[in-house]
Amino acid sequence: MKLFLIRLFSSFLLSNSLSGNLTTLSTSQNQKLEISLKEHNLNTLAKNLQNTKKKIKLFLYKNIGYVSVDEFLKSVKPIIKHEKIEHKFNDDKTTITLKSSKNIYNIEFNYKTQIITVSDYKIFTEILKDKERGEEQLQIEFKGLENKNLNKEFKYHLKNYNIEMLKDWSDVYLPIVLLNQIFLNESNIQVYFNQQDVNIFRFSESISDIISQVNLKMSDANIKNEIPKELKEFQYNYLSFLFNHYYAIKLNNNKSYKDYFKKYKTKIVNGTNDEHYLATKQLIADLDDPHSAYALDGFFNKSKDFNKTPIKISNPNNRSNKQIKLLDLLAKNDPSKVEYENNVISDDTYMISFKKFEEDSAKHIKNSLEQAQSKNVKNIIFNLTQNGGGYIGAAYEIMGFLTNNPFNVYTYNPLSKEQKVETIKSKYNKFNFDYYILTSPYSFSAGNIFPQIARDNNLAKIIGHQTFGGASAIGYSILPTGDIIQLSTNNVFTNKNFKSLEFGIQPDVKLKNDVYNNTKDLYDPNTLLELIKEAKKTKWRSSDHLINQNNLLIEQSKNQTNQKPKRQPQNNNNQTQQNQESSLDKLIKNKSLNITKNDLNTIKNKLLEINPNLSNRELIVELKNNNTADVYLKNNSNDKVTIKLVVIKEPHIKNSNKLVIILISSPLVIVVLLVSSYYIFKKVKNKK
Repeated sequence: MKLFLIRLFSSFLLSNSLSGNLTTLSTSQNQKLEISLKEHNLNTLAKNLQNTKKKIKLFLYKNIGYVSVDEFLKSVKPIIKHEKIEHKFNDDKTTITLKSSKNIYNIEFNYKTQIITVSDYKIFTEILKDKERGEEQLQIEFKGLENKNLNKEFKYHLKNYNIEMLKDWSDVYLPIVLLNQIFLNESNIQVYFNQQDVNIFRFSESISDIISQVNLKMSDANIKNEIPKELKEFQYNYLSFLFNHYYAIKLNNNKSYKDYFKKYKTKIVNGTNDEHYLATKQLIADLDDPHSAYALDGFFNKSKDFNKTPIKISNPNNRSNKQIKLLDLLAKNDPSKVEYENNVISDDTYMISFKKFEEDSAKHIKNSLEQAQSKNVKNIIFNLTQNGGGYIGAAYEIMGFLTNNPFNVYTYNPLSKEQKVETIKSKYNKFNFDYYILTSPYSFSAGNIFPQIARDNNLAKIIGHQTFGGASAIGYSILPTGDIIQLSTNNVFTNKNFKSLEFGIQPDVKLKNDVYNNTKDLYDPNTLLELIKEAKKTKWRSSDHLINQNNLLIEQSKNQTNQKPKRQPQNNNNQTQQNQESSLDKLIKNKSLNITKNDLNTIKNKLLEINPNLSNRELIVELKNNNTADVYLKNNSNDKVTIKLVVIKEPHIKNSNKLVIILISSPLVIVVLLVSSYYIFKKVKNKK
């Protein structure tokens, strides 16, 4: 208790003292703010991390913590390769350049346009000192990585979310929560501003127990019964920014989450503290995404009954509840009660069941395969009907039993549009069996991804029922009022044609009977042998044929109104594609583009900016001359649309409507505060 009071007292003094660094800031409306930057404690909560910098200069603009780009990067030196970063401010633009061993990457913060431009998403992994994917200790080798999408540049349009970029004479300023998300979203160590201190923390440590949570959130905001209105408005706007850019599951027709979140606005912006936080909690529950969760509530004061308030499930028949109900049926009917043991289906067919991909899964499976080999077994079935996912690295290890060769894994990033092919090799040796993977509508995450990897590499046939889905790696994001949420990230696993696996994959040979009413058929030996017999007859088919009938592009996966996935009509894919291609002329609304540079990237980005309905289509742009360009879809070069190009200079924004606000505390106020604090501390000490 004594330590807590001392920390609270010292924090009180620091939070009411000014550093004296006076600067004049320009808002996005060119208003002038003359402010004094305040020094806040910069605490390092992450274990085994040293930081010599103990203070960080911030200021509250509309009750939102703002920091300069340079100050932010200096403050996170223990996490990033700061010595390889160059910071420049010129013509109202801050440019951050990272020089790696092979490439040069940059991020431009343009105050005039309020746009952040990233040259290549790789900057966010290359900038980190100790970027670990978590699979380095496993028996696998990463052989290579290729991005099939040559257009690597992408942008954040802050005006679309009412988020302001400010500037002074030497740098631009942005909310610290936003800079953290942009620069450190690929790191498990991030920064947390609780309206008083800035804490450098590790997610796995700081949300694991109540004491760590208290240390992370402790500030004078903990006793405030009303969150500032402007901060709540920022939280609402920031949610849309976060989900549009960092949540992998997109709304139908790639619509913005701004419209989707309107139903929560009243409680987030105008509600009490409890209502504010519960609205975000409800929002996460309504996603109906098992990979997403509300991990930690924020740092403002809440009622004692806050954690007892139940979150209502808007749709009791949502897919998550169906998955839970199915698990009970599967468990009752599956005869394989012991994981990893061989279940004899016939003399030449064994089935190995496991419910999770764990670090030691490959070792257990290897033992079972050795036993099967000694019995001259020909067919192995991996039973994933009750598999809820787990460690994707374990799936990579298991691939070694299927092949001695490297295999490909396909992923997609909805933000950067990266289409990545990674070549991986397991260090485990192949066993010469014919492999089959048994799936159900419960098979989730790695239990959904592993079968597709095996199929894409022509190593196993899938039998049973369509899987549940789950295609993204998970990650944490911090919200402005302190909530921490877990989301499906932009690291999305796909088939080899870069179609998402989010809503499941269809088997090569499917059981015809309904799984809920005929669950026992999944485990019936005669039925399994019949499925194998049919699978042996089927040829290796393209992933598109299987996915397009049953799976959706991740950008078309959620319905805006009913909060649950909406499947698109199962039309013939070729016909649908032709309809899309033939309507390109209608999709491009404006055939005249005003651009600042006459190059292919600028033209393509401008097209996507004013025609967001083109974002899911693979466009080809050919520059005919300085004034025109041809645009067409990759798969239909005959349907060309000619675009007129008008090259203009960037407008010079004049300073107008100048408003000067002086935020300088008088010496008298500081003296009064110091004297008051002294007597408060003395009273506390005497009581003891």
